[in-house]
Amino acid sequence: MELLRHGDLEGLERTVVENPLAVRFLQGRLWDVDPEIRNSAAIALGAAAAAHPELGREVLRRALWALNDEAATNGAPMLPAIGEIGWRSPEIVAPFIGPMTAYLWDDGLRLGILQALCRISEVAPELVEGIRGRLSEIKDTSDAGERACIERLLAVTREGVDGR
Repeated sequence: MELLRHGDLEGLERTVVENPLAVRFLQGRLWDVDPEIRNSAAIALGAAAAAHPELGREVLRRALWALNDEAATNGAPMLPAIGEIGWRSPEIVAPFIGPMTAYLWDDGLRLGILQALCRISEVAPELVEGIRGRLSEIKDTSDAGERACIERLLAVTREGVDGR
């Protein structure tokens, strides 16, 4: 917790790489009231997943379960971790993109999903190509953040944003 409080990302990443048991603690911090702690926890989970791919897959499975109505929980806090895992290890997150985007209909999850996809598209633009149809179906959004993410994702090509 001290590493999180002090914003020591390097120390935090080193700790989770060396001690994968810290992942469970970090998952709980995704619901912390402090946005800096939530953000640092998500970044550290991305580092842990890169170092321990099977653990990363387990975090992603749990995240998708948390998004599910049957989980009786609010899975939105898991979405930044999905984005960070995908940014660090696109090959790990690839099979989870489709199931995650299936929840774009949910107003409470949409922005987080779009932000996670934007983060992933920074390193793996090819992963968002298959979801363009779902993005195009989102017609009614009054949220400027959602609109900006959708526009950015629709501009992504295999070479990057707008072919650059």
